[in-house]
Amino acid sequence: MRDRDFDTLVIGSGGAGLLAARRAADGGQRVLVLERAPVLGGTTAVSGGMVWVPNSSVMREHGMPDSREDALRYLKRVTEGAVETWRLEQYVETAPEVVDYLHAKTPVRFFPIDRPDYHSHWPGARDVGRTLDNVPFPTAGRPGLIERIRRGKHFDAVTYDERHRWHSPELFDHELVARRRAEGVLTVGAALAAGLVAACDEAGVRFVTGARVRGLLVEDGRVTGVRVTTADGPAVHRASTGVVLASGGYEWNERLKRAHLGVAGTRPISPPWNHGDGLLMAMEAGAALAGMSQAWWVPAVAVPGEEYDDAPLSRHLVGERCLPGSVIVNRQGRRFVNEAVNYNDITKAFLTFDPTEHDYPNAPAWLVFDEAFRRRYPITSVQPGDPVPDWFERADSPTALARRLGIDPDRLAATLEEFNRHAARGEDPAFGRGGTSHDRYYGDDRHGPNPCLAPLEQGPFYAVRVEPGMIGTKGGVVTDAGGRVLRHDDTPIAGLYACGNVAATPMGPGYPGSGGTLGPALVGGYLCGSTLAASGGSGEGER
Repeated sequence: MRDRDFDTLVIGSGGAGLLAARRAADGGQRVLVLERAPVLGGTTAVSGGMVWVPNSSVMREHGMPDSREDALRYLKRVTEGAVETWRLEQYVETAPEVVDYLHAKTPVRFFPIDRPDYHSHWPGARDVGRTLDNVPFPTAGRPGLIERIRRGKHFDAVTYDERHRWHSPELFDHELVARRRAEGVLTVGAALAAGLVAACDEAGVRFVTGARVRGLLVEDGRVTGVRVTTADGPAVHRASTGVVLASGGYEWNERLKRAHLGVAGTRPISPPWNHGDGLLMAMEAGAALAGMSQAWWVPAVAVPGEEYDDAPLSRHLVGERCLPGSVIVNRQGRRFVNEAVNYNDITKAFLTFDPTEHDYPNAPAWLVFDEAFRRRYPITSVQPGDPVPDWFERADSPTALARRLGIDPDRLAATLEEFNRHAARGEDPAFGRGGTSHDRYYGDDRHGPNPCLAPLEQGPFYAVRVEPGMIGTKGGVVTDAGGRVLRHDDTPIAGLYACGNVAATPMGPGYPGSGGTLGPALVGGYLCGSTLAASGGSGEGER
C-alpha cells in the first residue's frame, strides 16, 4: 500500500469536481483528482452541458435584461419552500460570479440561448438568456486531451442550440458536424468537461483514473485522506487541507433508490458509475442528509440492445413528446399530462399512485404517433428516413395498436378522437399543451396554429414504451456556505467538502430551467474550491 500526500483530494471528475480542483489550485493547493471510471468528465461530459445562471454578464452583453429580485422570486416558487432563503440568495449571487471566473481563468466559454425557463409563465421567469450553452471547444491544440474525455451517445457534435434549431433532418448541417468530428471539436457537456480538464492541467492538477475510493481516513475527528483501489492495487492518499466529494448521485444503486426514492425500476440516463460511493462514505462519517426522496426526473426510452459502458443505455425523451402529432397515454389508454411540460415535472406524473387500484397506472406509458409524425421527426435515435425498427409497436389502426399494447382499445380510440378534434384547431382543453413559451420551444415553428399540436390520422400508428428515468439523484449531504459537509447538529466534519449530486441541491424538489442541474453543481464546486484556496497550500509536491 502506497501513501501519497496532497493538500486537496477531489473524488470525481464531473463539472463540480473539476471546478473545485481548479479553484483550489488557484490558491496554491496541490490537488489530485481521483476518478473511478477510465475517462474524465462524469455525467457532465454526456449531458447537454448547459448551465442555468440568472442575471449574468453574458446576458447583459447580449441585451437580455434580468434582475436578482426576479430570479429570487422565481426560485422561491420553484423550490416550493423546501430550501432556505440564504441558499437561494447565495446561488443567485454566486452563479454569475462563476461564469465570469470561467471566462477569465479557463478556456470554457458560454453563450445565452432563447431557452425559456421551465415555468415560463410564472412571475420572475425569463424566456431568454438564463440558460447558457457551450461554445464548441477545439481540442486539436491540446494533444491527448480528447482521448481523456468521456463521450456519450446522446449528442452529436452540435451545440444544444443547434440541436434545437435543426430539429428536422433537412435543416441539419451535416458538413459542419463532419468537420467538427474530424477536427476534434467538442460540444455540449463534453466541451464543458474538456475545458475544465484543460484548465486543471494548466494549474498543475493531477489526475488518476480507474481509482475507486473505498473509504475516508478519519483521524481525531478530521478527514485526512482516502483509501483507494486501482489496477495496481490498494493505495492511500492523504490530504493536508481537505477531501472534496464530487462523486455524483446514487441513481445506479438500486438498494439506495428503493430506500430513499421509494420507487424501483427507474432508468438512469447517466453513465453507469454513480453508485453513491461518496454518499455512503459521508454517511459513515456522520453527515446530515437532505432531499433524499428527490431526483432529476426524466421520461426515458430504452432501445433494446443499446449499451453504454457495458450497461443498458436509456435515452431521454424530449422533443418527441412536444412536437405536433404525438401523445402520451397510460396503460388505460388515457392521456394524463401535458406532454410538453419540463421533463422533471412530467415524470412526476408517471409516478402518480392510484390508492383505489393500489397501482401506478402511468408507469410505464406509451408515446403514440402516426406515420406522418414518423416521416417528419426523429424518434430517439431513429431518423425519419430509417427503416421502422422492431421495437416500435405498429398497427394499422388505434384499436389494433391498443390490443398490441394490452390496453383498452375503445379507450385509446376515444382518447385520440377527442385529442384530434381539438388539435386540428390548435387547442388542448384537457392539458393546455402548447400554451406557454416553454411548451412551444420544442414545438415545430413551421406548423400552425399550435407548434405542439396536430391530429394523429395517418396510419400505420406506432407506440414506444416510456418509463420513469433520471439524469441523477438530487438528495445528498448537507453543506454550509463554503461547501463543508455538516453533521445533524450543523457542525462541520473537519476536512470534508461536497458538491454536485452527492450534495443536496439548492433547487429542492424543483427544476428552474435547462442547466438547473449543472448550474448548482458548478456553483458548489466553486464554493468548495474557493474555501480550500483560502486555506493556502504548499504549492509543491507531485506534478
